[in-house]
Amino acid sequence: MHHPIALDVEYTFTKNLIYEIDLDGIITFANANFCDVTGFRKEELIGKNHRIFKHPDVPEALYQKLWSTNQELRQWFSTLKNMRRDGMYFWSDIHCTIKYDNDQKISGFIIVHKPTSKLNMQEEMERYAQYDTKMR
Repeated sequence: MHHPIALDVEYTFTKNLIYEIDLDGIITFANANFCDVTGFRKEELIGKNHRIFKHPDVPEALYQKLWSTNQELRQWFSTLKNMRRDGMYFWSDIHCTIKYDNDQKISGFIIVHKPTSKLNMQEEMERYAQYDTKMR
């Protein structure tokens, strides 16, 4: 698996990014915008765990708390710092919702990333700092 080195360079985007994961967090679909912004080819994403985008600035406890919501099978919204293939980062407002199969059984999740505001970024950075303080 590709492990980029985090760079302190922000990447911005304007279009919605969409990907889907199964119940184990494995990517099953990624739209072209998502591939463009993350810097990964679709072939590199399909079959990989969505943690491939986790930025090291995001506290592990917070990340686990967000994504463990999937186990409770609820939708959620959050702002998150993500990492591109080249190590640059991008901030996004994320909406995660349940995906159903043809038999109306839960089969995974649809994740939509939208551009976020500077205020949301600042608030989230403060939240990250609070997690860091709790862990010490």
